[in-house]
Amino acid sequence: MRPPGANLLWLTAAWVCSAAGPLQARELPPPAPEAAIEALEATRFAPTTTVDLQINGVLGAVQYAGSEVDRAGNSGAAAPLLNGVSLNHEARLTIDTSFTGQDLFRIRLRTGDFAPSGFFSNPPAPLSRLDVAFQEPACGAAEQGCSGRLVSINRAYLQVPIGPEIRLSVGPRIMQLDMLPVWPSVYNASPILDLFQYAGSPGTYGKRLGGGFGLWWQPRGGLRGLSLGYAYVAGRAGGSAQGGGLFGGASSQTSTLQLALTRPQWNITGAWNLSGPQVRLRGTPLASQLAAGAGEGSLSSWSLAGYWQPRRSGWRPSISAGWGQDTFRFGAYPVAGLSGVRSRSWYAGLIWSDVLGVGNSLGMAVGSPAHVSAVRTPGPGTIDDRGLAMELYYRIQISDDLSVTPAVFWLSRPRGALTGSVDLSEALLAPQAPGAASLSMWAALIRTTLRF
Repeated sequence: MRPPGANLLWLTAAWVCSAAGPLQARELPPPAPEAAIEALEATRFAPTTTVDLQINGVLGAVQYAGSEVDRAGNSGAAAPLLNGVSLNHEARLTIDTSFTGQDLFRIRLRTGDFAPSGFFSNPPAPLSRLDVAFQEPACGAAEQGCSGRLVSINRAYLQVPIGPEIRLSVGPRIMQLDMLPVWPSVYNASPILDLFQYAGSPGTYGKRLGGGFGLWWQPRGGLRGLSLGYAYVAGRAGGSAQGGGLFGGASSQTSTLQLALTRPQWNITGAWNLSGPQVRLRGTPLASQLAAGAGEGSLSSWSLAGYWQPRRSGWRPSISAGWGQDTFRFGAYPVAGLSGVRSRSWYAGLIWSDVLGVGNSLGMAVGSPAHVSAVRTPGPGTIDDRGLAMELYYRIQISDDLSVTPAVFWLSRPRGALTGSVDLSEALLAPQAPGAASLSMWAALIRTTLRF
């Protein structure tokens, strides 16, 4: 078989010969030497390139219960209930290449149509968003004339080594997690709810996407297993009507510092994150709106997370757990007179491997989404923003490229303190008594994943 790259030489020779007129067989140039072919191969753009296509399809429905549900109008908390059976998809094409064999240049294209469904960040329960749910632009269920289902550049970044222990990441479209040395969870093989994919702290690991850079250090020798990382991301790095750019007050920026210790079976990680306006905090509507509407300050978040996994599959599951706390330090809030605002979150996830078949897995998680745990307001009363979330799934690995995952999840109070009200000022200044209003939800779905 002709070596790779030889086709180019033969085509070039044939073109030159055809331009010069007919030649006798004896006049054909001899085959290129092996050394010349290898030299030509060495000048190629990407000696190592991989292309990965992943397609996710979700068939499922969401159901609501509680005093805030209006069955006649099919609404709750002044929003339509997206409780019909929906079929949505998400696809991502990832191209990884390397210039030297030690670096990584990644481009990812992504598309989806989840925005109008009950599995996106839609009211009345934005916490029902799935991990695979994606659409840009995010057209709402009632939004007309929005050109959804477009293909967007979801990643564009470069990682290069700076010596044997330090790595630099930089790019115009990079996620915070891409620049950190470890992910302190093994509860991510077949993710269902998005809120369980933040290692217990959506304030610290907010998955901010934009332009940025990061460094991590993973020493060798006696300190092997230790890692230290820093990541900076600006959601408006490319500029916007509000200003944007890097290191600006309107950059929508986050800075993350992570310290971790990893062994073959376990990991423990501490992290700190500082986010400036506009802050995106994936939590209860109260916590999210306070973070997004605040200005002239920052959100400081702490996280402690880790995991343990058995050496081999059996009755013992892998265990992942995490806890986070956020402190609001803003000069301006969407409601005047607030101070001392803090939020908390936690989760624990279990996965049993090779259940009823090699490659199959059973997983479950429980936790509390980011919720306002402390706040001082001018009004009387105590604010209760707590809630509980649970999920259960069973992944069936049909082949190396295809898996089917039936799953169910339940949210006890997806609206937290805003269960009985849609007005932020009313919920903060005149909170309702516990149990005065109720809204819960559950969902059943089947996720199919195809990779090749």
